[in-house]
Amino acid sequence: MESPPAWPLYVYYGMSILSLPLYFGVLICLLRLRYFSKTYKTTFYTILLQHCIADIISMTVFTVIWAIRMLPGLKEFYFHYQEYYIAAGTYNSIYYFLYIRCAGIVFLSIHRYLVISAPTSRITMRIQEAATWQIVLVYWIVPTLISLIVLKDTDFHYDALETMEVVAPRAIITRNTLMALIIVALTCFICVLSYLALFLFLRKHSAGFSKNLQRELHLAFQVLALLCAFFVMFAYYIFQNYFSQTQNTGPIYTMRALYPIANGTLSYINPFCILLLNRDFSRQFMRTLKCEKVRVSEIQVSTVKSLSTQRK
Repeated sequence: MESPPAWPLYVYYGMSILSLPLYFGVLICLLRLRYFSKTYKTTFYTILLQHCIADIISMTVFTVIWAIRMLPGLKEFYFHYQEYYIAAGTYNSIYYFLYIRCAGIVFLSIHRYLVISAPTSRITMRIQEAATWQIVLVYWIVPTLISLIVLKDTDFHYDALETMEVVAPRAIITRNTLMALIIVALTCFICVLSYLALFLFLRKHSAGFSKNLQRELHLAFQVLALLCAFFVMFAYYIFQNYFSQTQNTGPIYTMRALYPIANGTLSYINPFCILLLNRDFSRQFMRTLKCEKVRVSEIQVSTVKSLSTQRK
């Protein structure tokens, strides 16, 4: 069997060197702001925080059990204890973290639609007033339940100590790639539908946006930019599913070699979206880098909460 190309992994290393420290900085800044300001304790930022954590954990796990599995000493350990879910975890974690981030972008997109188009509706108010622990549980439990189909598989092994490629039964590969394609496709469909509905709403109500509503709209653009990375993953799984269905094992391993780039794009685009499209956060991020005090107006709270206050 022809060895898969190694250059995608080097591209991934380059992406990680630049993006992972930046992502940690964004996460620390977000946690700091949540301590000082009510603005960053809203439902949107709670979901966004979970998405950031999921991205960082995903990249850390991927690097430890996949990207650096060829390091001397480490690969011998992995190979010797591969039956203790190491080989299975190397393969299954790819889908688990994919589904977590699919759920995250769906939650963010639907939240943007509800907050902007129906800020005083009962469902929006319940979402906005949900406790942090409730949001966290929903964010992680929903994709975990979906992933149980994948996580239960253990019939994996490394082909050889020299290559450390994970060998999986064709039936599992076919099922998982098809399932991933369907879930990513549904993710893109739901998110696009949410933004189309939001666009139609904005066309009908284009006049008289308040500052709070404009701020919520800016956050919607931030999520929309993040959604673009999911179309890259969608294209990836279209090809991966095609090759798995045609029983052509060579391209399957080639596509697996290209996965670090697709996965890195999916994760590492988020901090850039936040910093480039969220001006309020960007200013606070720069203050954090300079070790300056936080300056956040407590008036900058969610549109829903502002409207709710006005109605009382």
